[in-house]
Amino acid sequence: MATWAEAGLVVAADLLAGDEDPRPGAGDLIDSAVATLDIAGVVARPRVRGDVGYFAADIAWAAVDAGCDFSLGVTRNKAAWRAAAAIPDQAWTKAKRMRGAQVAVMDYAPAGWPPGTTCVVRRVRVRAADVSTDPRARRRRTIPKDQLALALDGLVAHVYAYSFIATNADVSTPAKTAAHEAWHRMRTDIEDRIRDAKHGATLRHLPSANQTVNTIWMWAAMLAINLSTWLQELTGLDHGDGRGRAHLGTLRHRLLNVPARLVRHAGQVTLRLPPGHHLLAHVVTRLRQLHAWT
Repeated sequence: MATWAEAGLVVAADLLAGDEDPRPGAGDLIDSAVATLDIAGVVARPRVRGDVGYFAADIAWAAVDAGCDFSLGVTRNKAAWRAAAAIPDQAWTKAKRMRGAQVAVMDYAPAGWPPGTTCVVRRVRVRAADVSTDPRARRRRTIPKDQLALALDGLVAHVYAYSFIATNADVSTPAKTAAHEAWHRMRTDIEDRIRDAKHGATLRHLPSANQTVNTIWMWAAMLAINLSTWLQELTGLDHGDGRGRAHLGTLRHRLLNVPARLVRHAGQVTLRLPPGHHLLAHVVTRLRQLHAWT
């Protein structure tokens, strides 16, 4: 799926098999997402943010062709490791909102990517004692092999774990580099939308062997997520930047699964709730106010 990150809304999605590579269809997904933003009246230049699973020149070009900037995770290849090792100590600057982390721009750009592509690298200080001896551990893949060997042999007190980003954004100063890396790190916001789709809107159980039926089911789940987001922003539960936004399952428990009675008296209809503070009363009052304003 593709989301409008600031609004928390799903703007494009595609249903694939579990073993399908999502990269070939990512360009179409970007086009659909940008078209939705255009309809919504968004005038700012969009930025496409993706994990290392979307590391592909075609996706970067699709973003540029759609009028977007891009920021995509980079696979830890030999060229990236060499470029990171060549960064002088004075070129590193402190990362934002991440303890023990530093960022820098390195002299590497993947071949065939759009002009102006640069790579940002983040390194995070890790105690050697905290490095897992399990060869399947994910963090081990983020540590250069020579450092990893020294850490496992107990010959160093700490090592660095590295992550790489390819972008055409302006990272010409240390402050801009740190700000961009911190923004890219927030790509994990989409995991909340995926979690909502699976556990709040039952996308974890597709109902049919028919792809068309499952696609309709998927879009029903996406619509449920967006309705939840719209409701929370309209009623003041979310302040427009995700602060206070509840997951769909939580919202259902607090707002929808509430016992109440409709009472008709003297030509008036009253919704009577059980004693205590209830989110439903706040939401209904807020929606009535909005209706009166319009």
